[in-house]
Amino acid sequence: MNIAQFLKGHLKLRIWVLPIAVLFLDQISKFIIHAYLFNDMSSIKLLFFFNLVPVWNSGISFGMFNETGEIGRLFFIILGFTFGVIIPIYTSNWNFIERIGAGFLSGGALGNALDRVIYGSVVDFLDFHWNDIHFPTFNFADTFITFGVILIFFANFRKSN
Repeated sequence: MNIAQFLKGHLKLRIWVLPIAVLFLDQISKFIIHAYLFNDMSSIKLLFFFNLVPVWNSGISFGMFNETGEIGRLFFIILGFTFGVIIPIYTSNWNFIERIGAGFLSGGALGNALDRVIYGSVVDFLDFHWNDIHFPTFNFADTFITFGVILIFFANFRKSN
């Protein structure tokens, strides 16, 4: 099989529907939050355990690697776009649940990479807490990435049993 046949078999439109839908939902939410919360850096208390809080995250999960500067930003942009594009192609022959998980991962990676291009950092705003104990602030892309990993693990666990 040559490269043209491989790409023709793996670059079907259907593998991009879920990642693009996730990317769209993530970017719409960030656009709205950025427009309303980030101008005056205000917070909105929605529930006793949940706030909308504007946070710029130049690192990755839980604020790790926040001090990497421009080199880190470029590295995470390249990494996010690379994984976001490769994952749907690589997983196109996986089972349905695994492909859903892969689509979530891909869309989330693309969403956070696009933030780094547009804003220079990732827009985080979901703040869950109990009294004064706060979970690190995150966004919908992070949520989709997490659920994607869980689905892939779940599907593989089911296969092995």
